[in-house]
Amino acid sequence: MNTQTRPAPQADESAEFRVLVIDDDASILGIVSEVLEDDGYAVDTAGSGEDALELLADNRYSLVLSDIRLPGINGVEVLDHIKTVYPRTQVIMITSHASLDTSIDAIKHGAYDYLLKPFEDLSQISNAAKRAVDAFSLEVERSQLIRSLKLSNKELARLNGVLHGMAVRDGLTDLFNHRYINDLLDKHIEKSTVEGVDLALIFIDVDKFKVFNDEYGHQNGDVLLRELSALMRENVRNKDVVARWGGEEFVIVAPNTEEKIAAMLAESLRESIADHSFLKDVMQSSPKVTISAGVAVISKFRNKSTLVKAADSALYEAKESGRNLVKVASGSA
Repeated sequence: MNTQTRPAPQADESAEFRVLVIDDDASILGIVSEVLEDDGYAVDTAGSGEDALELLADNRYSLVLSDIRLPGINGVEVLDHIKTVYPRTQVIMITSHASLDTSIDAIKHGAYDYLLKPFEDLSQISNAAKRAVDAFSLEVERSQLIRSLKLSNKELARLNGVLHGMAVRDGLTDLFNHRYINDLLDKHIEKSTVEGVDLALIFIDVDKFKVFNDEYGHQNGDVLLRELSALMRENVRNKDVVARWGGEEFVIVAPNTEEKIAAMLAESLRESIADHSFLKDVMQSSPKVTISAGVAVISKFRNKSTLVKAADSALYEAKESGRNLVKVASGSA
């Protein structure tokens, strides 16, 4: 069995949390486990789904990070097993762009989050793990309090509110997360069909964000994402919903919005961001920040899967055409 255990430093508050990392790629397994061990977690590793199930039979974990593509028993099957035997354990799927749709479906089946590989920023591993472990801790706390019968209805409502907020909000930007936006898209698409109105989806990506992180540091990169998120919230309509899709990618769901209006909204947002002075409180000279955006509407692309792919393809076209651009998805599916 390809497994390994290293005890976490006892002085670290993360030491009480045990994490399992599953990947058949030894290099990815090493990177993820090393980051988490440095963060103070006790980490076990497994090179296959079968090895992981053996460990899961003997151990309880706060968090499991699993590659979605594994030989034999795959990551989704491991997820289903975990949610059956110990549903409080949080699961983060590790995936490539090629398997992104599968990872998003896994979230509907109980996965907490996903990470895209190759990892451009190792802090994403740490941040995702911390959010997941925090959610695990709150769920355990709630269960313990309920069992002790010492929790008032008011306190239970407060704790449930905190848990719900963590489930649908991104920990860094406080925007809605991709799990929430996927569920919201289903509801709005159904509503658009019933009411006979259009629905627009805008995909947004921060141009050359990796270059920004390399030049100014990941901490300033986080500040930039928070400022950008606030700016987007300020520059959309009340009915529009802004979410962090992952990394430096964002989405806007614009209900009852035709393609022309959505393109104007995206262009206005692009101009506002290009003209904005970011990080002026921490830097003498504000760096130039731009976005690229892709727009698609449900009247052309009929269902969520094709709508998401169309908006993503339009975003890719905007970046390939020189960045700091808005492109509208053409054709129909």
